[in-house]
Amino acid sequence: MPLPLSATIITLNEEDNLERTLQALHFVDDIVIVDSGSTDRTLEIAKKYNTRVFHRPFDNYASQKNFAISHIKNDWVIALDADEVVSPGLKEEILSIFNNPNLLQSNEGYLIPRLTWYLGKWIKFGGFYPNYQIRLFQKSKGKFGGGIVHEKVFLQNQPKKLKHPLYHFSYHNLSDHLSFIDRYSSLFAEEEFRKGTYSSIPWAFAKGAFKSFYMYFVRFGFLDGKQGFVLAVLGFYYNFLKYLKLYEKRQNLSIPPFLVMVDPVHDVKRDETTQKDRDQIHI
Repeated sequence: MPLPLSATIITLNEEDNLERTLQALHFVDDIVIVDSGSTDRTLEIAKKYNTRVFHRPFDNYASQKNFAISHIKNDWVIALDADEVVSPGLKEEILSIFNNPNLLQSNEGYLIPRLTWYLGKWIKFGGFYPNYQIRLFQKSKGKFGGGIVHEKVFLQNQPKKLKHPLYHFSYHNLSDHLSFIDRYSSLFAEEEFRKGTYSSIPWAFAKGAFKSFYMYFVRFGFLDGKQGFVLAVLGFYYNFLKYLKLYEKRQNLSIPPFLVMVDPVHDVKRDETTQKDRDQIHI
């Protein structure tokens, strides 16, 4: 018999991920999907399972996920991204919690480790694991918040940790990873620009170099073999690009207004477009 537990997923063109995620949620009795305009098979896949689909234009991740939670039927929710899958061990752990009323009454939520699949291997070092995320919590006690880039659940009290992981299928291939880096570095630059943060080319290089060193040596990324090396290199690129784009945004402030007016290829809406060009992929 399914648990009195709801699941929420926000989607935008997730045909490659969604079925795998929904198949692992057979033990819950309520699944809410909030879609922001999918044009692939996402909605067709959703109809095959016990889901309730809502349509909402995307504004930001936190509000999209809070909207999904507002429509669940149960007090407890497991809030997933479309590329996250409940592992068999995690399912059993959740079942044991719901079989113990004292655990449900005494805890507001749970931190779940996340195990990422990358280039044919589960990544256990470099800062990628355990990468605890609050995913299981009481609707009345938790809410998503945070900035443009990385939203998170806020609870009043400290959540407990679970042992078994969510499987995380972040990137389909290297091109997908590079697309993620481009999108999220733009979002980061926009967020920091709004805060008044400054950057420079040397600072961007320093931030990238430190991140790569930290991932590969301090967090033992080299133990993940060639995948760990690739991730460290792309960790440099991601952080270098974040701060380089922030520098670029600051430099654009100094362009004389008449140059913007007469430049026929200047796109004055490029930041607006960047804001809207997002998906549900999380590192």
